[in-house]
Amino acid sequence: MLTLIRTGTLALFLVLANGTVQADTSSIGTSRAGGSVHTLAVAIASAAQSAGMDLRVTPFNSTTQAIPLVANGELVFGLANAYELQMAKSGTGVFDGRPLGQLRTVSALYPFRMSLMVRSESGIESFADLAGRRVPAGFGTTATGEALIAGMMAAAGVSYDDATRVNVSSFGDMRDAFEAERTDAMITVLGTARDVEIAERVGGVRVLSLPGDAAAEARMQEFVPVARAQAATSAEGITGLNEDIFALTYDYYLYTSADVSDSAVTALLQAIVDNAVAITATSPPFSAFSLDGSGFEIDLERHPGALQVTEAE
Repeated sequence: MLTLIRTGTLALFLVLANGTVQADTSSIGTSRAGGSVHTLAVAIASAAQSAGMDLRVTPFNSTTQAIPLVANGELVFGLANAYELQMAKSGTGVFDGRPLGQLRTVSALYPFRMSLMVRSESGIESFADLAGRRVPAGFGTTATGEALIAGMMAAAGVSYDDATRVNVSSFGDMRDAFEAERTDAMITVLGTARDVEIAERVGGVRVLSLPGDAAAEARMQEFVPVARAQAATSAEGITGLNEDIFALTYDYYLYTSADVSDSAVTALLQAIVDNAVAITATSPPFSAFSLDGSGFEIDLERHPGALQVTEAE
């Protein structure tokens, strides 16, 4: 069962008698401080402030935990990946039997490109080299952690059974375990500042490559249906990337519920568009943002307030 962590900030909004949420003061659910998603949320909150909005960042151990609270109106906005939202909408995975039909997307923000990261001196150069090595598993507070790694390994023709599982509770716990040398690998989101810091602290890292062929992508999608293989090049200057690779990729979303007013959604998304350069300075992968999204839309209705936003000149 999904464990929800409620905080004192959950009463930062006013629900009127007609059920419409007024966003004079709003909240955005995200992951715990220090991670790439929390960093993005802080940058979005800063953009909102520049537009006269008071958007409070509400952290959880994982973004999965915030989704039901956004659906029922206890939080106004949230950040989550495509797979979490798809499971929540359909009532599958950790949301088994509990579909959240009130969820609405605001916008795809950027593609999350992920692979496994290992220490430079570990002797691990490919997924095949993970045989017998310690790989994070479990991820009890998130819907996606173990599925991501299982999908990556399947794409590469190996599995968890070839490695030694080390249970972690969340993505934050995964990072801590890697730094403490309790594991030999961790999921990396390419280009994020947090992973650059980890690389510096452990003395250098190598990002492993997935195969990019259709058969490998199909094996990956057995575990993460919304995933795709996307290229990343060494010319991008990403830490740990010394060659061109393919990475497991899906989109990250700003989302809300159907009961949130059009004006609140329009105001926040327009603030994001108008401040995209400043957000990118804090969260570099956001440079891929566009209102058109990635072209890989998930099966979740878009909030009508998002359709009123125009690109900044």
